[in-house]
Formats: sequence, C-alpha cells, structure tokens
Amino acid sequence: MSAPVPPPLPSAAPSPRSGAQGFVTVLAWITLALAAVGLAYGALQMAMAGLVSSPAYLQLFEPAGPMPPLMRWMLTHYFEIGLAEAIASLLLAWLGWGLLKRREWARLAFIAYLALGTLLTYGSLWYVPAMTEASLAMQPGLGGAGGALPPELAGLKTAAMIFSVIVALVFTALHGAIIWKLCTAPVRAQFGSAPTIRPR
Repeated sequence: MSAPVPPPLPSAAPSPRSGAQGFVTVLAWITLALAAVGLAYGALQMAMAGLVSSPAYLQLFEPAGPMPPLMRWMLTHYFEIGLAEAIASLLLAWLGWGLLKRREWARLAFIAYLALGTLLTYGSLWYVPAMTEASLAMQPGLGGAGGALPPELAGLKTAAMIFSVIVALVFTALHGAIIWKLCTAPVRAQFGSAPTIRPR
C-alpha cells in the first residue's frame, strides 16, 4: 500500500495584486514624506523672509558687485517663493493621502502632477546658464569686465547645463516609470478602475 501523496505547497511567489498594493502604499508614504519635507522648507523660507527683509538680503550681496536680475528677483520675492513651495507641498500631501486611501482622483491627479513636474524640469533648463553665470560672477575675483565671466570659466556653464540635462532625463525616466506603473491593470484595480471582463 502506497503512502498518500501530500498536497502541493502554496506558491511563495507574490501575486500581482499584492505587488500592486505594496507599490501604491510605498508610493503614498514616500509622497507624504516628501510633502512634509517640502512644507517644512517652505515654512522655514517664509519665516526667514519675515525675519530678514528683502533690502537686507540685497545688502548682504552688495560687496560682490552688481546682482543679476534673476537673482535679485528671487531674493526680492523670497517669501512668495516659500509660500508657493508650501502650497505645492500641501497639494502633494493631499495626493499622497488620496493614494493611501486608494482614491481614483488621486491616481489621475498624481499622474498629471508627475507629467507637469517633468515639463517644469525641462523648462527650468533655460535658467541654468544664467544662474551659473550669476553665481560665478558674484564670487570675489571671478567676475571679468562688466560682470562677464573670464574665458577660462566659460566651460563651467556648459558643464552645468550638461549635468542639468542628465538630471532632467533621469527624472523623466523615473516619472515615466511611475506613470506607467500607475496605469497597469493590477494597480488600477486598487482604485476600482480596472476594466472588468464579462463572460460571453
């Protein structure tokens, strides 16, 4: 008489549904953490703007020479920039909470948020040469005649631009991967938006 065959052990491989749950949960908590950091930084920036006036900020940089218009604008609107960052962080926290609660509007809004952030990253590349030149020109002894950079430092602008383009491409790949994952059927099923297949 042969011994009974034991039943097969359950598979240890995670199901697509459990993997999708983990992805959304981790993404939601990372989003909330980033929102908390951004909110704290924005609040700190507004507090510093309240303690030190814009003219006082400008006086700190007067010994370095003429200030570029873009940097002058940023120092003049220091409070408004901090307020905008705090508002954007609150919006990000709202989206993170919606992802954690598996709200469909949060999934769609988060996709739009990533797409907009990618576009803004490429838009900010336009400011890289000006900001690099302004930062170098304000260093003692680096500015040339009329505030222009000496020829030997011109390559730093190119290096900064190349680095910024690489960073933009990395963010594009990261955001694209997250958007693609949020559009897959197992993830959409977490939000009740996956298409159902009806039997014929």
